[in-house]
Amino acid sequence: MFRFSRSLLNAAKGTTFRTFQRQYVTTFPKKFQASNSKLLLGATVGIGFVGTCLALQEPVSAEAPGYAGTVEDPASKLSFPIFLNTGNSEWKKLIGLGVRTVTFLQMHVYVLGLYMKTDDIESLKNLNGFKEFDRQKFLKNEEMANNLVDQPYDISIRLVPVRATNTQHLRDGFVRLFMQRLKTQSLTEDEEREVLKAIQDFKSKFVNMNVKKHTEFIFTKTKEGGLKIVYEGKEWGTVDNKWVAKNFIMGYLSPISPSSEAALKDITDGFERLIK
Repeated sequence: MFRFSRSLLNAAKGTTFRTFQRQYVTTFPKKFQASNSKLLLGATVGIGFVGTCLALQEPVSAEAPGYAGTVEDPASKLSFPIFLNTGNSEWKKLIGLGVRTVTFLQMHVYVLGLYMKTDDIESLKNLNGFKEFDRQKFLKNEEMANNLVDQPYDISIRLVPVRATNTQHLRDGFVRLFMQRLKTQSLTEDEEREVLKAIQDFKSKFVNMNVKKHTEFIFTKTKEGGLKIVYEGKEWGTVDNKWVAKNFIMGYLSPISPSSEAALKDITDGFERLIK
Protein backbone atom coordinates (compact mmCIF):
# COMPACT_ATOMS: atom_id res chain seq x y z
CA MET A 1 0.00 0.00 0.00
CA PHE A 2 2.78 2.44 0.90
CA ARG A 3 4.43 4.06 -2.09
CA PHE A 4 7.26 6.44 -1.28
CA SER A 5 7.62 9.58 -3.37
CA ARG A 6 10.61 10.07 -5.59
CA SER A 7 11.39 13.16 -3.51
CA LEU A 8 12.45 10.88 -0.67
CA LEU A 9 15.21 9.42 -2.80
CA ASN A 10 16.27 12.72 -4.33
CA ALA A 11 16.17 14.63 -1.04
CA ALA A 12 18.32 12.10 0.78
CA LYS A 13 20.84 11.80 -2.04
CA GLY A 14 21.08 15.48 -2.98
CA THR A 15 21.16 16.84 0.55
CA THR A 16 23.82 14.38 1.67
CA PHE A 17 26.04 15.20 -1.34
CA ARG A 18 25.75 18.98 -0.99
CA THR A 19 26.23 18.98 2.77
CA PHE A 20 29.34 16.82 2.63
CA GLN A 21 30.77 18.81 -0.26
CA ARG A 22 30.21 22.13 1.51
CA GLN A 23 31.82 20.87 4.72
CA TYR A 24 34.73 19.25 2.90
CA VAL A 25 35.64 22.28 0.79
CA THR A 26 35.56 24.77 3.66
CA THR A 27 37.64 22.57 5.96
CA PHE A 28 40.86 22.42 3.91
CA PRO A 29 43.08 25.18 2.44
CA LYS A 30 42.62 25.99 -1.24
CA LYS A 31 45.86 24.29 -2.34
CA PHE A 32 44.56 21.01 -0.95
CA GLN A 33 41.13 21.52 -2.52
CA ALA A 34 42.53 21.52 -6.04
CA SER A 35 44.87 18.57 -5.59
CA ASN A 36 42.24 16.47 -3.90
CA SER A 37 39.38 17.00 -6.40
CA LYS A 38 39.33 13.32 -7.31
CA LEU A 39 39.18 12.34 -3.67
CA LEU A 40 36.31 14.80 -3.16
CA LEU A 41 34.35 13.35 -6.06
CA GLY A 42 34.81 9.80 -4.88
CA ALA A 43 33.94 10.60 -1.29
CA THR A 44 30.84 12.60 -2.13
CA VAL A 45 29.51 9.95 -4.50
CA GLY A 46 30.12 7.31 -1.85
CA ILE A 47 28.43 9.32 0.87
CA GLY A 48 25.52 10.09 -1.46
CA PHE A 49 25.06 6.38 -2.13
CA VAL A 50 25.09 5.59 1.59
CA GLY A 51 22.55 8.35 2.25
CA THR A 52 20.29 6.96 -0.45
CA CYS A 53 20.47 3.47 1.00
CA LEU A 54 19.64 4.77 4.47
CA ALA A 55 16.69 6.70 3.10
CA LEU A 56 15.28 3.63 1.40
CA GLN A 57 15.72 1.57 4.54
CA GLU A 58 14.20 4.22 6.85
CA PRO A 59 11.13 2.75 8.56
CA VAL A 60 7.78 4.44 8.21
CA SER A 61 7.70 4.83 11.99
CA ALA A 62 10.72 7.15 11.98
CA GLU A 63 10.32 9.97 14.47
CA ALA A 64 12.01 12.69 12.42
CA PRO A 65 9.41 15.40 11.62
CA GLY A 66 11.33 16.26 8.46
CA TYR A 67 10.96 12.75 7.09
CA ALA A 68 10.26 13.31 3.39
CA GLY A 69 7.85 10.47 2.76
CA THR A 70 4.43 10.37 1.15
CA VAL A 71 1.81 7.72 0.46
CA GLU A 72 -0.21 7.66 -2.74
CA ASP A 73 -3.90 6.86 -2.82
CA PRO A 74 -4.18 4.36 -5.70
CA ALA A 75 -7.63 5.51 -6.82
CA SER A 76 -7.08 9.27 -7.02
CA LYS A 77 -3.25 9.32 -7.29
CA LEU A 78 -3.17 11.99 -4.57
CA SER A 79 -0.20 11.76 -2.20
CA PHE A 80 -0.47 12.27 1.55
CA PRO A 81 2.45 12.99 3.91
CA ILE A 82 3.39 10.20 6.31
CA PHE A 83 3.85 12.82 9.03
CA LEU A 84 1.48 15.75 9.51
CA ASN A 85 2.00 18.86 11.64
CA THR A 86 -1.37 19.77 13.14
CA GLY A 87 -0.14 22.82 15.04
CA ASN A 88 1.98 23.59 18.09
CA SER A 89 4.74 21.37 16.66
CA GLU A 90 2.47 18.34 17.11
CA TRP A 91 3.40 15.73 14.54
CA LYS A 92 1.03 12.90 13.80
CA LYS A 93 1.59 9.75 11.79
CA LEU A 94 -0.59 8.44 8.98
CA ILE A 95 -2.57 5.32 9.87
CA GLY A 96 -4.37 4.85 6.56
CA LEU A 97 -6.15 6.69 3.77
CA GLY A 98 -8.74 6.24 1.04
CA VAL A 99 -11.11 8.00 -1.31
CA ARG A 100 -14.77 8.81 -0.73
CA THR A 101 -16.82 7.92 -3.80
CA VAL A 102 -20.37 8.76 -4.84
CA THR A 103 -21.50 5.21 -5.53
CA PHE A 104 -24.14 5.69 -8.21
CA LEU A 105 -21.86 8.00 -10.22
CA GLN A 106 -18.57 6.32 -9.27
CA MET A 107 -17.23 9.84 -8.82
CA HIS A 108 -14.40 10.58 -6.42
CA VAL A 109 -15.25 13.36 -3.96
CA TYR A 110 -12.28 13.63 -1.61
CA VAL A 111 -9.42 11.64 -0.15
CA LEU A 112 -9.02 11.39 3.61
CA GLY A 113 -6.25 10.15 5.87
CA LEU A 114 -6.37 9.34 9.58
CA TYR A 115 -3.46 10.57 11.73
CA MET A 116 -2.45 9.92 15.35
CA LYS A 117 0.49 10.81 17.57
CA THR A 118 3.13 8.08 17.77
CA ASP A 119 2.85 7.98 21.57
CA ASP A 120 -0.90 7.37 21.30
CA ILE A 121 -0.35 4.67 18.69
CA GLU A 122 2.08 2.97 21.05
CA SER A 123 -0.41 3.16 23.93
CA LEU A 124 -2.99 1.31 21.81
CA LYS A 125 -1.00 -1.85 22.44
CA ASN A 126 -2.31 -1.75 26.01
CA LEU A 127 -5.90 -0.83 25.13
CA ASN A 128 -8.61 -3.48 25.41
CA GLY A 129 -9.44 -4.82 21.98
CA PHE A 130 -6.18 -3.58 20.48
CA LYS A 131 -3.66 -5.67 22.43
CA GLU A 132 -4.15 -8.47 19.92
CA PHE A 133 -5.61 -6.58 17.00
CA ASP A 134 -8.38 -8.49 15.20
CA ARG A 135 -9.09 -6.86 11.84
CA GLN A 136 -12.21 -8.95 11.28
CA LYS A 137 -13.67 -7.73 14.55
CA PHE A 138 -12.74 -4.12 13.74
CA LEU A 139 -14.55 -4.41 10.40
CA LYS A 140 -17.58 -6.15 11.90
CA ASN A 141 -18.87 -3.81 14.61
CA GLU A 142 -18.19 -0.45 16.25
CA GLU A 143 -16.97 -1.71 19.62
CA MET A 144 -13.23 -1.35 18.98
CA ALA A 145 -13.57 1.96 17.15
CA ASN A 146 -15.79 3.36 19.91
CA ASN A 147 -13.22 2.36 22.51
CA LEU A 148 -10.49 4.06 20.49
CA VAL A 149 -12.37 7.34 20.02
CA ASP A 150 -13.42 7.42 23.68
CA GLN A 151 -9.75 7.67 24.71
CA PRO A 152 -8.18 11.11 25.36
CA TYR A 153 -6.28 10.97 22.07
CA ASP A 154 -5.82 13.68 19.47
CA ILE A 155 -7.08 12.09 16.25
CA SER A 156 -6.89 14.07 13.00
CA ILE A 157 -8.48 13.55 9.63
CA ARG A 158 -6.78 15.25 6.71
CA LEU A 159 -9.30 15.74 3.91
CA VAL A 160 -8.40 16.84 0.38
CA PRO A 161 -11.09 17.41 -2.30
CA VAL A 162 -10.37 15.62 -5.57
CA ARG A 163 -12.35 18.21 -7.56
CA ALA A 164 -13.42 21.81 -7.06
CA THR A 165 -16.37 22.14 -4.70
CA ASN A 166 -17.75 24.54 -2.10
CA THR A 167 -18.06 24.62 1.66
CA GLN A 168 -21.86 24.30 1.57
CA HIS A 169 -21.64 20.99 -0.25
CA LEU A 170 -19.02 19.58 2.11
CA ARG A 171 -20.79 20.93 5.20
CA ASP A 172 -24.13 19.42 4.19
CA GLY A 173 -22.47 16.05 3.70
CA PHE A 174 -20.99 16.17 7.20
CA VAL A 175 -24.35 17.21 8.68
CA ARG A 176 -26.05 14.25 6.98
CA LEU A 177 -23.43 12.02 8.58
CA PHE A 178 -24.24 13.46 12.01
CA MET A 179 -27.99 13.07 11.53
CA GLN A 180 -27.67 9.46 10.35
CA ARG A 181 -25.63 8.57 13.41
CA LEU A 182 -27.99 10.47 15.69
CA LYS A 183 -30.92 8.34 14.49
CA THR A 184 -29.16 5.13 15.54
CA GLN A 185 -28.42 6.26 19.10
CA SER A 186 -30.58 6.46 22.20
CA LEU A 187 -30.30 9.91 23.75
CA THR A 188 -32.47 11.77 26.21
CA GLU A 189 -34.32 14.85 25.00
CA ASP A 190 -31.83 17.09 26.77
CA GLU A 191 -28.86 15.25 25.28
CA GLU A 192 -30.36 15.40 21.80
CA ARG A 193 -31.04 19.10 22.20
CA GLU A 194 -27.40 19.70 23.10
CA VAL A 195 -26.23 17.65 20.12
CA LEU A 196 -28.45 19.55 17.69
CA LYS A 197 -27.17 22.82 19.11
CA ALA A 198 -23.58 21.62 18.60
CA ILE A 199 -24.35 20.57 15.02
CA GLN A 200 -25.61 24.11 14.36
CA ASP A 201 -22.36 25.43 15.83
CA PHE A 202 -20.47 23.10 13.49
CA LYS A 203 -22.40 24.46 10.49
CA SER A 204 -21.68 28.04 11.52
CA LYS A 205 -17.92 27.41 11.35
CA PHE A 206 -18.08 26.94 7.57
CA VAL A 207 -17.65 30.21 5.68
CA ASN A 208 -19.56 30.16 2.38
CA MET A 209 -16.83 29.93 -0.24
CA ASN A 210 -15.56 27.94 -3.17
CA VAL A 211 -13.02 25.25 -2.40
CA LYS A 212 -10.27 24.49 -4.90
CA LYS A 213 -9.31 20.90 -5.59
CA HIS A 214 -6.28 19.53 -3.73
CA THR A 215 -6.63 22.04 -0.88
CA GLU A 216 -6.45 20.81 2.70
CA PHE A 217 -8.92 20.49 5.55
CA ILE A 218 -7.81 19.09 8.92
CA PHE A 219 -10.44 18.00 11.42
CA THR A 220 -9.08 17.09 14.85
CA LYS A 221 -10.83 15.40 17.74
CA THR A 222 -8.86 16.94 20.56
CA LYS A 223 -7.96 15.09 23.73
CA GLU A 224 -10.31 17.50 25.54
CA GLY A 225 -13.19 16.29 23.37
CA GLY A 226 -13.67 19.15 20.92
CA LEU A 227 -13.61 19.15 17.12
CA LYS A 228 -11.10 21.64 15.69
CA ILE A 229 -11.47 22.69 12.05
CA VAL A 230 -8.55 24.02 10.00
CA TYR A 231 -8.53 24.92 6.30
CA GLU A 232 -5.28 25.64 4.48
CA GLY A 233 -3.54 26.40 7.77
CA LYS A 234 -6.23 28.81 9.01
CA GLU A 235 -8.22 27.74 12.07
CA TRP A 236 -11.99 28.09 11.66
CA GLY A 237 -12.77 27.30 15.26
CA THR A 238 -13.52 24.41 17.60
CA VAL A 239 -16.89 22.81 18.33
CA ASP A 240 -16.81 22.10 22.06
CA ASN A 241 -19.01 19.03 22.05
CA LYS A 242 -17.78 15.48 22.65
CA TRP A 243 -20.62 13.88 20.70
CA VAL A 244 -19.84 15.89 17.56
CA ALA A 245 -16.09 15.27 17.87
CA LYS A 246 -16.51 11.54 18.42
CA ASN A 247 -19.12 10.96 15.74
CA PHE A 248 -17.22 12.90 13.10
CA ILE A 249 -14.34 10.45 13.49
CA MET A 250 -16.70 7.48 13.81
CA GLY A 251 -18.19 8.37 10.45
CA TYR A 252 -14.94 7.06 8.97
CA LEU A 253 -14.19 4.26 11.45
CA SER A 254 -17.62 2.67 11.73
CA PRO A 255 -18.09 -0.45 9.57
CA ILE A 256 -21.82 0.38 9.44
CA SER A 257 -22.21 2.56 6.31
CA PRO A 258 -18.72 4.10 6.45
CA SER A 259 -18.17 7.34 4.57
CA SER A 260 -15.33 5.63 2.70
CA GLU A 261 -14.97 1.86 2.59
CA ALA A 262 -11.56 2.22 0.97
CA ALA A 263 -10.32 4.41 3.83
CA LEU A 264 -11.78 2.12 6.51
CA LYS A 265 -10.03 -0.93 5.07
CA ASP A 266 -6.72 0.88 4.73
CA ILE A 267 -6.96 2.33 8.24
CA THR A 268 -7.68 -1.17 9.55
CA ASP A 269 -4.60 -2.46 7.72
CA GLY A 270 -2.60 0.41 9.22
CA PHE A 271 -3.63 -0.39 12.79
CA GLU A 272 -2.84 -4.05 12.24
CA ARG A 273 0.60 -3.25 10.84
CA LEU A 274 1.51 -0.69 13.52
CA ILE A 275 0.22 -2.56 16.56
CA LYS A 276 1.38 -6.09 15.82
